[in-house]
Parts: sequence; structure tokens; C-alpha cells
Amino acid sequence: MSAFLQFATVVALILGLLGVMAGLSHIARKHAWHPEVARKIVHVAASGIAIPLPWVFPDAWPVWLLLGLSLAAMLAMRTPLLAGPGRALHSVERRSWGDVLLVISVGLVLLLHRGEPVLYILPLLVLALGDAAAALTGSTYGRTFYLTEDGRKSVEGSTMLFLVTLILAMACLLLLTEIGRGPLIVVAVAIAVFATVIEADSWRGFDNLFLPMGVFLFLSNIVGVSGDTSQPRMALPLLAMVLSYGISRMAGMNPQVSRIHAVALFLILSATNFWNAILPAGVLVVHAIVSARRQERLLASDTLNVVSGLALVSFGFLALGTASGASAINFYGLVCGTIAAAHAARGLPRMAKAPGILAALAVAAAIWAVWLFVTGHNSAATHWHGQIGIPAAAAIATAALAPVLGPRMFQGFAGLSATLLGAVPALVLYALTFFLAGSGGG
Repeated sequence: MSAFLQFATVVALILGLLGVMAGLSHIARKHAWHPEVARKIVHVAASGIAIPLPWVFPDAWPVWLLLGLSLAAMLAMRTPLLAGPGRALHSVERRSWGDVLLVISVGLVLLLHRGEPVLYILPLLVLALGDAAAALTGSTYGRTFYLTEDGRKSVEGSTMLFLVTLILAMACLLLLTEIGRGPLIVVAVAIAVFATVIEADSWRGFDNLFLPMGVFLFLSNIVGVSGDTSQPRMALPLLAMVLSYGISRMAGMNPQVSRIHAVALFLILSATNFWNAILPAGVLVVHAIVSARRQERLLASDTLNVVSGLALVSFGFLALGTASGASAINFYGLVCGTIAAAHAARGLPRMAKAPGILAALAVAAAIWAVWLFVTGHNSAATHWHGQIGIPAAAAIATAALAPVLGPRMFQGFAGLSATLLGAVPALVLYALTFFLAGSGGG
């Protein structure tokens, strides 16, 4: 396939998807469809297009071009420019970034799947079919409901997601891996349970990110390239998940927040080793402690905002290191340490400015020491960037001082402010050291 034909195919796919969305918007208005119907048809169509992409194009650039154009189109449909086709996605009452996160998820899974078909196909199938089946079943046949941050979801919808995911997992594991029949059933059930928990506690369309990435990370740590189950690698995240849920409940957190903490910790440990999970886990712990100390209600929305930022940072730096070929794990730890420092400084007792500054710097010094300890356990290859201890200390100190010197920036936006304070300096530092290192390798 020539470059021109590949480019023409990309353009045709984009125009076709926009045409489908425009047609669905018209039909949905004419026949008064439930808002979820048109939205899920679009999601199924988009995911269905994405699944064969690595095998349709002989080169990689058309796939990334298609994803880039799709992301631009999804963002444009939030403006008056393409508001018509966008009604198929944005007619639901709740606020949702599901369309944008769907494109991001496809890109992440494509980048990280290591050429293993099951690691690419199964997560996107679960997103395309499982999530759609759950939404349509719940909106049509839902009778028993439970409360979530977005309102409510149905037991019937969650049950359908479990069943569809179970069937998809069994089929993909049977056809695309060499795993034995007995372990295959256990793994498929585990994936279905995990996907159901993730979908049940997702919000604002984040299931389009958490669901495929959760299945991807779960699957990549259970099924090795050879198809054998990896019990030791699987045991620690599962144990941490159970302990996190129990501790959160004993601390007085509601069930949804407790499950969110448990799932977040599982995903972190699935993507990295124990030492590098210390700082991101610390973000969750520090936020919970500070909320309790400030006598704030630990609402699900508060934790969801913190977890959203942590998830985007985690997946983003994982993708950054994979795409560049230069490990980003030490910078990821810096992001988490900086976020933790900002939240910890918010929890300091009220005091005069000078003592407050000293207390914030003491917090920063402690977290910087933890960061040095954690990065010291990483391999030599992850230290391709050379010495970055001083700029790391400056970033953590700045984040710790921000709540003391500019408390207004955290009023109502604590999660977002802390995430930006962590992500921006780390990204700048990564870019500078990557450029200075020349090849970026190590």
C-alpha cells in the first residue's frame, strides 16, 4: 500500500466516522432515542475501526495520524463548529470526556502492547462491546440501582458487562495465547470481575480510559508472552488491592472511595515495581489524611479528581518512556512526590507565614529524601539523565510552598493544582535532560 493510498484511507475513515455520527444525531432526534444508544453506537464503531488498524496499515504513521485527527475532531465537536455530529456523543446529561479518552486509550494500548495481539485486541473489545452492552442493558432493563459519582448505575448493566467481558476474555485467551484450559477460565473470570469493578466506579467518561488500560495492565501481568500465568507478579497487586480496600473502609471512607483507592493501587503496582509504587500510593494516603485533618468531607468527587490526575500522569509517563526509549520512571516518581508535597502542605496547621514556610520546606525535604531512596533502587539504565537531584528538590519545594504562599489556587481546585504543580516541572526537566543527553538512551 503506497503512502498516498494510506493517507487517503485515513481521510476516508475520518470522514466516514463523522458521517456516521451526523447520521446518528439526525436519527436519534427524529426517533427520540435514549441518549446512551447513539453514544454507544459511536463508541462501538470507533473501537471497531481501531482494532484492526495495526494490521491494516503497513506503516505506523497512518495509525498515529488517524488517532491525531480523531482526537482533533472529538475536541472540535465540543465547539459550535461541529456541534451537529457531536450531539451523538454529548447528548447525555452528565459531563463526560469519554470521546476524548477513548482515542487516548487506543493510542496508549497501541503504544504499549509490545506486538502481542491479545494485549491490544482484548482491552479494546471489552471497551467496544462490554461497556456498550452494560450501558444499553442498564438504560433499557435496569431495575436495581446503586449510587455513583455520575448518579446511578444498574446491577443489570454491571452483570451484562461481566458476562460479555467473560466471553470475550475466554475467546481471546483461547485463540491468541497458549494458556491451558483450566487457568484460562480462572484468568477470564478475574479479568471480568476486575473490569466490572472498574466500570462501576468510573465517572465522567473515564471508564473509556480506565477500562481498557485496567484490562491491559491486568492481562499483561497475568499472561506472559509464552502464555503462562505469572502468579508471583500477580500476587502483590492483588494483595495490595485487598489491603487498601480494608484499610480505607476502616478509616471511614465510603465504599466507592475505598474501591477507587484499591483499584488505583492495583494498577500502579501492575505497571511498576514495589519501590516505584511508594510515591504514587503516598499521594492517595496523604490526600486522605489531609482531608480528614482539615475536617473536609471525603467526598467521592474529591478522591476522583485526585485519582484522575494520578491516572493521567501515570499512563502519560508510561507512554512517554516507551515512545522515547528513555525511561521516565524517575521523573514519574518526581511527579508523584511533588503532588504529595502539595497535598501535605495543605494539611499543615495554620501558622504565621515564616513558620509556615519552614514547615513546608521540612515537608519537601522529607519527600525529597523518599524520592532519592526510591530512585536509588532503580537500575542504572533508568539514570540516563544524570544528576537531577537539585532540580527535583526545587520542584518539590515549590509545590510544598504553593499552598502556604498562594492558598487561593487550591480553593476548589486542589487536585488539579497539585497535579499541574507535579506534572509540568517534571515534563520540562525530562525534555531538557533528554535533549542534553543527545540520544536519550542509557
